Amino acid sequence: MAVTAIWYIKGRVEDVLRYTSNPEKTTEENAQAAANLHAVGKVIEYAADEMKTEKLMFVSGINCNTQNAVKKFNEDLNRWGNKGERVCYHGYQSFAEGEVDANTAHEIGKKLAQKLWGDKYRVLVATHCNTGHYHNHFVICATSMNDGRKFDNSGKDHFLMRQESDRLCREYGLSVIEHPREKGKNYGEWLAEKEGRPTLRSVIREAIDVAIKGSVSQQQFLAAMDEMGFIIDQHGKHPKIKQVGNERFVRFDSLGPGYSVNEIIKRIYNNEEIEYPDIPRQESPRQIFEDEDKPVEKMDYIAVNRCYFKALTITHKRPSTNRRMYFLIRQDHSAMRIYQDQLNLVTEHHLTSEAEVKAYKVKAMADIDSLTETRRGLWAEFKRAQRRKDPDSEVLSSKIRMAITQCTVSLSKLRREVTSCDEVLERIDRMRENLLRIEQSKFRGKELPVRFTPDKNKQTEQIIRTKSQREEERKK
Repeated sequence: MAVTAIWYIKGRVEDVLRYTSNPEKTTEENAQAAANLHAVGKVIEYAADEMKTEKLMFVSGINCNTQNAVKKFNEDLNRWGNKGERVCYHGYQSFAEGEVDANTAHEIGKKLAQKLWGDKYRVLVATHCNTGHYHNHFVICATSMNDGRKFDNSGKDHFLMRQESDRLCREYGLSVIEHPREKGKNYGEWLAEKEGRPTLRSVIREAIDVAIKGSVSQQQFLAAMDEMGFIIDQHGKHPKIKQVGNERFVRFDSLGPGYSVNEIIKRIYNNEEIEYPDIPRQESPRQIFEDEDKPVEKMDYIAVNRCYFKALTITHKRPSTNRRMYFLIRQDHSAMRIYQDQLNLVTEHHLTSEAEVKAYKVKAMADIDSLTETRRGLWAEFKRAQRRKDPDSEVLSSKIRMAITQCTVSLSKLRREVTSCDEVLERIDRMRENLLRIEQSKFRGKELPVRFTPDKNKQTEQIIRTKSQREEERKK
């Protein structure tokens, strides 16, 4: 079984080739995320790293060799005048653990590179032996050596790479993934889920699960989702859902297994008992707006930040207190530290409006420049004091070092405050809108869901029965 992928690299060829052989850099698991931050010398260096390739025994070139790869890549890029941002492409072919040895993996990699790119592009092939499974790295010049044509890296290229890789695996008696996933998660969503932080889709899935547990009919499910502030729309080919206040819908079929329209209806149909309590009438908890004598629309920046942070704290500690408010701000729970910094900023400096926040940001940036210059001068004094040999030099060096530390602490605080200024300006409208919904209990949007039926193309029979109907059928 072999897994394949390919992505582009920006920057200088030398950097990418150098990067590929650096033993202190990325492993196979995060090679794509890190490689995009570097550029071709580093990628080739990573691919040809002795620690990963058993002393360069498994590094080969197609239309080039390990020693002249950087030179040849740059010649092609400069010759045709195509040395833009994308200088090369970095791909990999990963084999299942225990299926191949290094020689076989490298042989398959060379054949794959020759078949796909050997007639037009220069390619470096390196087989890595430093992980639990053998895998090939391919570094492909972005410009053809024949006619200067840029490498497209289109969907067709990905398909051909996977198709040829599967053919070679079958030829060598290796397993093949017969039904690969069409599309995986983006890195941000994957990382958030790995760290336990809520994402747009995880919040929707969580709400759907809660609503299904308390429903034995479509009507109950829709009412529960509407109470929690979600809008369902099945107009068009793909049914979709969004939270009130969000701009874009999310397709049900992108939520993962168990969350398509048909699967949700089936889960409702199989629900034996209601576990979801009646959602209480939405009322703004007194703690959120305590000591605030103005409505949300007239609150200044300090009041908005204070109330919103209270709402986050309450729903984070007691999510069942009010489910509609909980799901409204669920995604912001992962950013509690950011909202805490915002509140500290506007409270400490008494910033009540947009103009005051912007003015403070300008002042903070000027202070950062001034402190940076001061710290630079202190470092120069510290070096001069270190070079002195008199008895007072050690005491002087200690005092200067303390002053440098104080400057560093002040700089760190100012930089955090500049970031918080940007966050306040970016988030204030959404915070105010959510507080208005909490205050006014207006979660029911104008875009009321009109229907929730299975996909007609699948011709799934729609059977929704209440609990009482089921009990009557059992008695019969």
